[in-house]
Amino acid sequence: MCTIFCGDLQEGDASVKNPPALTHLEIRYGDLDPYGHVNNAVYLEFFEKIRICYWRVLARMAGIEKLEAGDVPGARYVIAETTVRFKAPIFFEDILHGAGRMRTVGNRSYAMDFELRTGETFEHGTLAAEGSAAHVFFDPLENTVQQRPDWFLPAVAKLEGRQEASFSPQER
Repeated sequence: MCTIFCGDLQEGDASVKNPPALTHLEIRYGDLDPYGHVNNAVYLEFFEKIRICYWRVLARMAGIEKLEAGDVPGARYVIAETTVRFKAPIFFEDILHGAGRMRTVGNRSYAMDFELRTGETFEHGTLAAEGSAAHVFFDPLENTVQQRPDWFLPAVAKLEGRQEASFSPQER
């Protein structure tokens, strides 16, 4: 279940402190490793669930009601790079919350930051992992990178409570 969090967003705040979309994540017995904590590979699945939650909230905000296999039509993407930084183990009995924020939005890509926290609430939970992912808009029928949809940046800016210009990728 995706929920919208309405916190006080700070202009240019790149952390996931006040995420625009939160989700509760289920820990399954099959997610555990022989030591009794969640296997490292499962963290990327949790990030994917957070991303899907974010996209569902974003689609609703943009007035898009019909999704195609969970994807927003005309806004499909592939992951170009992802990272996970482990901070604390997650156990089967933990209550797990996930959140994501958009860090940058380019002409053909975007980057998100993620957090996983254990505890009764996300806000007061213990940081278990953080990470990021770079995504590229992609047309699977043409097998090509595509331009960002026109509606995407304005909808992200509205959801995040930030100016569109604050999402510009930094030049390297």
